[in-house]
Amino acid sequence: MRGTAAVTRGWLLVEHRGAWGDGGLDRAGAGPGVAIEARCEAAGVRVVLVREPGRSREQGPFRVQLAHSGRAGEWLEELRVTGLDELAGLDPAVTLSPVPPGLGRRVARPRFLVCTHGRKDACCAVFGRPVARALAAGGRVWESTHLGGDRFAPAMVCLPHGVYYGHVDPADAGALARSFDDGLLSLRHLRGRSCDLPEQQVAEHAVRDARGLTGIDDVTPLAVRPGPGSGDGDGVIVPVRHPGGTDTVRVRPAPSAERLTSCTAGEWGRPDPRAVTIVPALAGGAAR
Repeated sequence: MRGTAAVTRGWLLVEHRGAWGDGGLDRAGAGPGVAIEARCEAAGVRVVLVREPGRSREQGPFRVQLAHSGRAGEWLEELRVTGLDELAGLDPAVTLSPVPPGLGRRVARPRFLVCTHGRKDACCAVFGRPVARALAAGGRVWESTHLGGDRFAPAMVCLPHGVYYGHVDPADAGALARSFDDGLLSLRHLRGRSCDLPEQQVAEHAVRDARGLTGIDDVTPLAVRPGPGSGDGDGVIVPVRHPGGTDTVRVRPAPSAERLTSCTAGEWGRPDPRAVTIVPALAGGAAR
């Protein structure tokens, strides 16, 4: 699963209590929804429809959350609106900045998204809803539309950090949330962090696994640079900083055979897992 988190630093979450359909924001407000979604797409901001577990039909204002998932200054804000026209003047690029815009109430504790978007892939709904129900008692979970990586259902994202988990079991969900509150990650479920490129996600996971580092901020992948030779099969070099220094990770393509890339949607592709070699920061460590 490593290296499969969708890449984004900015999020717009819109509560929508009715049918999701294909997950487009037009479901929540036809005219303004389409325009807002277009601006978000142009800015590289991910739009997600959300609802409370159990499909609450409560009337009244609905919640909108803005989140920034960068490694420096991640934040989450919530506001309430009666219609998307109230967001007509929103510049989605504010979610790409580590400086909170102050448009809503600051949310201090992490929030959890669980994909239950059955229209996109049935497995997300079948496997995701029990996970959302398992987390519902804490009041900090949303069922959400597509998060990416249906074949890893149930998929879960921890905001505002943008940490992606996969194959989350309902029995483990509560413990995962509590550990995240304590600043710890589960390497068994970790797919990557949304602020990083796939190669950086792969390199981070490899170093964490090799060194047993589970603190959220223990490991930081640095800028990607070309590998030796810079041919198609040479991969890239990703320095990875951690408390013991900086490891050098070479990430190379290792293409696999064509296969189904979603659980039930019938989509075929050729996943590209990566082979990694680690040159440790400290002498005497074994590379792998």
